[in-house]
Amino acid sequence: MPRGPSAWVLNLDAEHELRTSDAHTPSARTMQRMPDWLHALTPLLGPGDVVLGEDDTLTEPRWGRAWCPTAWALRRLVKAGATPVVAPDMTVLRRVNHRRFNAEIGQILPGARFVTTIAELAAVIAGESPSGQWLLKRPFGFAGRGRRRVAHGLLDPSAATWVDASLRAGDGLQVEPWVERTADYALHGFLSQSGVLTVGEATRQTCDDAGAWQGTALAADLEPREAESLLAATRRAAEALRGAGYFGPFGVDAYRWRAGATIHFNSRGEINARYSMGWATGMQRCRVDLA
Repeated sequence: MPRGPSAWVLNLDAEHELRTSDAHTPSARTMQRMPDWLHALTPLLGPGDVVLGEDDTLTEPRWGRAWCPTAWALRRLVKAGATPVVAPDMTVLRRVNHRRFNAEIGQILPGARFVTTIAELAAVIAGESPSGQWLLKRPFGFAGRGRRRVAHGLLDPSAATWVDASLRAGDGLQVEPWVERTADYALHGFLSQSGVLTVGEATRQTCDDAGAWQGTALAADLEPREAESLLAATRRAAEALRGAGYFGPFGVDAYRWRAGATIHFNSRGEINARYSMGWATGMQRCRVDLA
């Protein structure tokens, strides 16, 4: 495919559409905040690339690219006059961005489990957690949304209502011990349509207390064993993504966490099968998606 200026749809809240097919992405709230994010996302764009607003149309042919190539994003690109680059279909996108997919590769935190019933949830949170608390995550979430912290063995009425609403759709919950995170990292990659893997450099992320991204820089403080573990986890994630029929950009989030005086490393907290805020930073020296 020849390289040329691209038109982008930055559907940063694509998880809404992955969860509910008739959702509009990006939402009005995301569009309102887009000017604040565009500066941070500048490294993602190639020379001459443009970002499409809600009603923009193109005056010249361009390739069309999306943060996540959902059905809505592809329709928006075509409507603007762009030719979307080839992408996985929605069934694949939903599967690989669902938290069950990451869980099926193997849980890393002690006692973590993906549950689909209240009985399974009750059994997990009755177990021991390093902090005495548990973190519940809905299947699709971003920027720290779709999470709930609960106490050991206890669901208060508000939490019970949240859990009931989460399980009613039948998509389940990721349940893991809430831990004190001391540093956040990521490793990004790109899977070509033929399955060739390109891995970037490890990054360190700054996140707020809710887990929402604040900034990214190349990581300079990973211990060798942590770097090896993160690389192995990323290659394992790529293997699973390839097997599921996914190709394109992805990232693996990782973090250090503390239990008492002991520091641990979770080498695969999340898999993001799309672009992410730090993707261009981690891939800056080996970027192949625009070739």
